[in-house]
Amino acid sequence: MKKIKFKDLLTIEQLLIKTAEKARENAFCPYSKYKVGAALIAENGKFYTGCNVESAIYQTTHAEKNAIDSMVADGGRRIIVLCCVAKNGGIPCAECRQFIWEFSGRRPNLKIICVDLERNITIFTIGELYPYPFGPWDLGINPEEY
Repeated sequence: MKKIKFKDLLTIEQLLIKTAEKARENAFCPYSKYKVGAALIAENGKFYTGCNVESAIYQTTHAEKNAIDSMVADGGRRIIVLCCVAKNGGIPCAECRQFIWEFSGRRPNLKIICVDLERNITIFTIGELYPYPFGPWDLGINPEEY
């Protein structure tokens, strides 16, 4: 875990945060009122975004999963860096940590940039957030082949 100031980030990481902040504005969360935005850069160099989307049956699509789904729908299979923005700092939940791991390319050093609404930034790796992962490789599956 590392705390860092916005001005000390790489330009592309600053752009990733701005992109996640913009995605957060589009969140549809009339039930929880808890807006989350996510953005990632995939191995193909493209940016993908997501926001949380809630329904009346209290089913929610999480912002991180939404961004990953967009990457996959476009043919991407590996995350290079991911950013989450939310009121409390944007740290991904356990379900999202699993999903991020499955598209990390088995890289525990995959950077996750977590940002609150005042742009306080904490950087984690997926290995820090999810130290004992279980994934497709444990089942003899390489997700990048699909």
